[in-house]
Amino acid sequence: MLELKDVTISYKKVPTVQQFNMSMKQGQIISLVGESGSGKTTVIRAILGLLPGGGKVTAGQITLEGEDILAYNSEKWRKLRGTDISMIFQDSGAMMNPTKKIGSVFTEYILTHEKISKKEAWNKGIMMLERMRLPAADNIMNSYPFQLSGGMRQRVGIAMGMTYQPKLLLADEPTSALDVTTQAQIVRQMMQLRDDYHTSIIVVTHNLGVAAYMSDYIIVMKQGIIEDQGTREYILKESQNEYTRKLLDAVPSLGGERYV
Repeated sequence: MLELKDVTISYKKVPTVQQFNMSMKQGQIISLVGESGSGKTTVIRAILGLLPGGGKVTAGQITLEGEDILAYNSEKWRKLRGTDISMIFQDSGAMMNPTKKIGSVFTEYILTHEKISKKEAWNKGIMMLERMRLPAADNIMNSYPFQLSGGMRQRVGIAMGMTYQPKLLLADEPTSALDVTTQAQIVRQMMQLRDDYHTSIIVVTHNLGVAAYMSDYIIVMKQGIIEDQGTREYILKESQNEYTRKLLDAVPSLGGERYV
């Protein structure tokens, strides 16, 4: 479904991610785990074609269902984003215009992808919030981002990202700004999306506990290279990699029980 082959990403000719390889099946959840600066967010921004500050894929291939997406022009990228590939950010609320109500932001997003009336777009937004099991969808649509909790804003961001049932959902630290209870809700909701829509999901996180809970496969990154990788079971129980063990040791315990 998605394949990255020998991908190197550079800024001003200096490689920040080197020789990155990943092969993903439809409906799979893969986590990219590592400390800040390890290159994990750079990888998913490359998949979305949105590398900031002059970043470029300087070597390798990225293919989606057999198509070389690095060869796409700006129009093809625009059509790809939001329909086949969507992204959830660390704080979805921060990506919304604070002077506009959720309903206005949501309908504008829909109208960039579909030629329908504002009323139809509004109703589609309501439908998506309800489909994501959000209570009082009308109230949410008539609220400003600051009037919603961090967890609720994140769930609205997921609803927007899933409007066109993308094949691939990219999630950049989707739980890091939330309390533990809300983190669990967001993680369960994303796992439900995979079950309901067979969506493939790539999660970027520094928290190996979150990755271990929801992922089929985990890639551990350090300083722009793949340090370790394997199934959830391998990473948790078999890997002898020193850096992976360090990340595991940092996972918090709850009531004496390890989170993972």
